Amino acid sequence: MKLVSRFASVIGMVGLLFSVTVNAESDVRISIDQGVSMAQPIAVVPFKASGGVPADVAQIVSDDLRNSGKFTPLDRSSLPAQPGSAAEVNAEQWTNIGIDNIVVGQVSPAGGGYNIAYQLIDTLGTSGTAGGVIAQGSFNVPAAQIRLGAHTVSDQVFEKLTQIRGAFRTKIAYVVQRGVSSYELRVSDYDGFNAFTVVKSKEPLMSPEWSPDGSKLAYVTFENKKSQVVVHDIRSGSRKVVGALKGHNGAPSFSPDGSRVAFASNQDGLLNIYVTGVGGGSPKQLTSNAGNNTEPSWSPDGGYILFTSDRGGQPQVYQMSSSGGGASLIGGSGSGKISADGKNLIMVSGDRIVKRDLASGGTEAISSTFLDESPSISPNGTMVIYSSTKGVSKVLQLVSADGRFKANLPGAGGQYKFPAWSPYLTKQ
Repeated sequence: MKLVSRFASVIGMVGLLFSVTVNAESDVRISIDQGVSMAQPIAVVPFKASGGVPADVAQIVSDDLRNSGKFTPLDRSSLPAQPGSAAEVNAEQWTNIGIDNIVVGQVSPAGGGYNIAYQLIDTLGTSGTAGGVIAQGSFNVPAAQIRLGAHTVSDQVFEKLTQIRGAFRTKIAYVVQRGVSSYELRVSDYDGFNAFTVVKSKEPLMSPEWSPDGSKLAYVTFENKKSQVVVHDIRSGSRKVVGALKGHNGAPSFSPDGSRVAFASNQDGLLNIYVTGVGGGSPKQLTSNAGNNTEPSWSPDGGYILFTSDRGGQPQVYQMSSSGGGASLIGGSGSGKISADGKNLIMVSGDRIVKRDLASGGTEAISSTFLDESPSISPNGTMVIYSSTKGVSKVLQLVSADGRFKANLPGAGGQYKFPAWSPYLTKQ
């Protein structure tokens, strides 16, 4: 009963945060470019359902685990059986085909919504008994949040098997441009579903970034023919201009405690980094007299800021104290961001997205598309979303942080740009 209440509370709080009219339609749908051959095999059995269910919960769970790059779900056509509970599982049947873990479950109507129950089963018996349940849950969700319920199952299964917190209940923000005078800042589930519009404009919208608590977006608007940085409360719709210096203002980034916003402005002719309070105020200039400086991004502890500068003759990533001062060269060619755990740096190098291990210094390319830009990291560091060019269009791309799983999120008309991954949206 405690487990039911905890999950219900989590889903309720996430639903409250985004209390806008949404549906399960999507702007984009994940289309696999490159699967994972060396990931951990797992089977997600179709959940037994009583009555009509508006979403295939097991398929959502399977897709989530696949998208992380850490699992290869068994194709449904290859399932040797379709048990609905642990009691129906013949462990040997699964170990014979190399499946060590399976997910089974049921979905049934409950109180105007649905009850989702699942069990994660260890077929090898490493937990003590072959076919033993190593994780399980049962919780109710409103009908409109059944996908959120499925992502909750994914998070729990992922964390149990990897010891890494799941991030499937997170959101992404991005800009859709249609024609020359239609721009929308959109928010959706990380996989493109449940999309809704935060703001529309006839003028460009650029560079959305999430506040640490996921309640606000900072972005650039060109309303009134002037670029300004605004902070937008997603739930209330209220907006506050925090960066409106002379000239161009852009590339906002929240500090880890949510109290400050860093941005770039060329009020003195060259782009420089400024920091202001989240409620506005007089910006403090952090860089000066050293080329153009833009794309600030905070370290997880707030102690320093990464930024892109051409002070060395070409755009590269640099690091400086968050109070300003001397800068040291990192490398790459821009858009540097550090994962929330502080272990990896994601940045653009040439026209590819690369990952640098901050402990070993090793760097590897994780993208293989064309003119890759604007990378953003999932809060658990396992997935990266970015924008790339495909023909004459800008599209969103999803890649696992190890580069093994790659997918594109083709849009339904328009240019899809500036993706930003949300933080965790509530405590679990």
